[in-house]
Order: sequence, then C-alpha cells, then structure tokens
Amino acid sequence: MKTIVTKLILSGFILLSILSCEDVLEEEPMTFISPNNFFTSFSDFEAAVKGIYGITRGMTGGWQTQLKDLFADYSDVPEFSEQTEDIWRNNPGSDFWAIREGWSVPYQVVSNANQVLTALEEAPLNENQKNSIAAETKFLRAYAYFNLVQLYGDVPLRTKPVESVAETQIERSPQAEVYELIIRDLKDAESGLPTTAVQEGRVNSFVAKALLARVYLATAGSPMNITANYALARDKALEVIAGPFELLDDFANVFKNTSYTTESIWEILYLEGISSNGKHNQTAPTGNQTAMLLPSDDFINSFPAGDRRREWGIKDKFTTSGGVDFVARTYYNKFIDESKLEQELPPSATETDFSFPLIRLAEMYLIAAEAENEANGPDNAYPYINQVRWRARIDKNDPSHVPDLSGLSKEQFREAVWNERKWELFTEEHAWFDLKRTDSFDKVQTARGNQLIVPIGDYNSTWILPDFELLNNNIPDNPPYGGGG
Repeated sequence: MKTIVTKLILSGFILLSILSCEDVLEEEPMTFISPNNFFTSFSDFEAAVKGIYGITRGMTGGWQTQLKDLFADYSDVPEFSEQTEDIWRNNPGSDFWAIREGWSVPYQVVSNANQVLTALEEAPLNENQKNSIAAETKFLRAYAYFNLVQLYGDVPLRTKPVESVAETQIERSPQAEVYELIIRDLKDAESGLPTTAVQEGRVNSFVAKALLARVYLATAGSPMNITANYALARDKALEVIAGPFELLDDFANVFKNTSYTTESIWEILYLEGISSNGKHNQTAPTGNQTAMLLPSDDFINSFPAGDRRREWGIKDKFTTSGGVDFVARTYYNKFIDESKLEQELPPSATETDFSFPLIRLAEMYLIAAEAENEANGPDNAYPYINQVRWRARIDKNDPSHVPDLSGLSKEQFREAVWNERKWELFTEEHAWFDLKRTDSFDKVQTARGNQLIVPIGDYNSTWILPDFELLNNNIPDNPPYGGGG
C-alpha cells in the first residue's frame, strides 16, 4: 500500500483536460505533468480548476450512495447485495468500496486544490485572476473537507501539497479545526466569486452562501452543537432565497433535466456518451439486482394527502405499452428514464445524462425554517416551510393538499421540518447527514429492528476509516461497529 501512495506522490499533479459541449463541464484524464511546468498562464489554472470538478463528481452517486442515502431510515432492503446489503444492515467493512472512495475521492480534490493554491502564490497573473482562481479552488477544497469531516469526524488536515510519503503520515485534526478551514475557505469563496458563474456547472458566490448555510446548520447540530450557528444558517439561506432563484411550480420539473432550472443553485451536469448519472440503475428495481435505493412501506405511506412528491416522485410499478410489468414494486422516480423502462433495457444500458442537484432552492427554504425554529421558535418559520409545502400540492387551489402548517410547538415544528426534508430531498444524498446532525440514528433501529446485523450505537455517528489509510498513515480508527475491538 505504501508503494501505491509513493507512486501517486512521485507522479505529481494529475492534469485533467476539459471537454466542453455548450455549458456542460466534462473531463478526460490525460497525463502526469509537474505543476511547475504546467502553470504558466491563466488558462492553465482554469484547466486545472475544471479538472477538480471532474474529481468532485466522484463524491456523488456510485458507491457514495451507500454512505449517504442507503442508510436512511426510510430505505427498504436493497436489491443490490455486494457490500450494499451489509451497509444497510449496519455492518460495514474497512475494505468496502464506499468506505474507501468516501475517503480517497475527497482527498484527491484536496490534493489538487492544494497544488493549485500553492502554484498560484508565485503565478504570473494579475490580482483579479489570482483571486478568482483562489476563490473557486477554495470552495472545492471546502466542499471536499465538509464531506470528509461529516463522514469520518476527525481527519488529517492538509493545506499544502504532499511531496513525500512521510508527509502523508500525519495525525487526525479535531473536527473544530477542520470546520474552521471549511468556513474560512467558503467565506473567501463567497467574497471572491462572481454572482454569476462563468460556466454552467461551476460555482458562484450564491453557491458559496448556500454551502455555508448547510455547514452552519450541520455545526449547530450534533456533534458540534454550536447552537449560535442556527442564526448564521438562517441568514445565509435567506441571502440565497433573495437571490436570482425561483421555486418551480411543479415538483416534477425539478428533475430529469440536462441543464439548470430556476431552482438550481449547483448541479452536476453529464453528457451522454462521455459521463452519466447512475441514479436510474440505483433506483429502478428491474430484477437485475442493481437497485440500491428503494422506499419502505412506512415512507410511502407517510406523505401528506395530495402530495405531488408522492404521486410523481414515487411510482407503484411500471407497465410497458405491451403489458409487461417491467418494474413490479414501488420505486423512486426522480432520476428514472421511462423510455429505458419501456424498452426493457438491462442495467448496462440505463445510465442517463440527467443532471444531479447538489444544492437547490427548496433546501434553502427548509434550512431557513429549521434554523429559525431552533433559534426563536416556529412563529416566523412557517412561511419558509409552507412555501415548499405549497409547491408540493397536486392542486395548488386545494388547501387540504399538503396543508399549511400552523400552531405547532417548537418540538413539533422540529419533527415537521425533518419529515419535510425527507419528503422533499429523498435520493439526493442528504439522508445520512441529517441523521447525524439530528442525532437520530435510533430511527434506523426502529425501522429495521432485527434486520440489522449490528444494532445502532454511538459508533454510527462516523463511518470507519478505510483499510489503506489505517495501514499507510498508522492513525487510530473510528470506534468499530458493535463496540468490539
């Protein structure tokens, strides 16, 4: 394993060139080049930053679905069994692909970001160019570290390029220090980025504000419990809500797009034939054992009356025009391509170019609602949550469809907004993070009971570390699941 790390270090900076088709960010791995030779112009830095976006895509979907969505208390037992079912049953292993990639991919982002930021110090660029590159790169580094600290807790904190094996062997930094870097980087990004991104799929100052709102909400909850950050989360969310975004009237129109909508704050864009969104495979129970994410009966039956998120977002089955029940059970519909179901295509032919929302406006309304309730009670929080509920109505003129909330205690509103997040954001990789910050993993125990191999415990607040990091860095692991040694 140390040999692998050595080769990665000595190979130098991974340069990724960008294939651009209209507004779509795409990347194609090229070769290894010394950063000292590569960074000679603004366009060189631009190419490097675009390359980091390509790596960032690996932090979403794929095996990461297992860590972020599969463990939701509303997820039914998966069809796909390789390692996936063990995670669903709370029995992860340090050699699982999800555990490995949950660590390695964000650190690839951090590594490349540090290379760019270090090279930028002596770059022959003007101050405006330096500031714009630094702001965008710091955002991506913050996004990577936020994923790491959420999933694993204390993690090694690196802000400079790693140039030797010895430099990889550092202790884990306390979460507080990691969050300090995340917030500092995001504030720099917020002030240094333009209000309009230079290319669809890249970030702007509103994306930085939105991620700050999410970070403040996370740190206000467990395990940091910095309750003063609820007000900061609310304020940042409201800054985004006041920006150039608008909720779509129909929940269905938020999804199955190939470019941004008025609700999009930051999305991953794909280009058919070059890159693809694998959520169709992960959510379509076609009997081919690829579906990781399936709704439980309790979740299906939990939605308010007249909820479009249930009526459109969760389908009971799919019957082809020829009368074949190609999907025979209830499934999530957000990222399903019905044309592929109609053709009864196998999993190998069912990846799509639908964009994936990393941050969208509805989440900002729900952050504002939750944070305002926690800071001051529900009186001024109703407009934010009720805006999302109004959009969810099948009949906007029927107040019995997803009725407005009112008259709740602080505790009742808290539960209401947590449920609202589930109904609004399912399969968008928020579930595990929400369980963590609300310290409510016991809901998984209640939902699955004796189906769990290992019962829920305090160890569930972090995933165990990957085998290669334990071997190479010789750092202590997180508490083992089950409490054993």
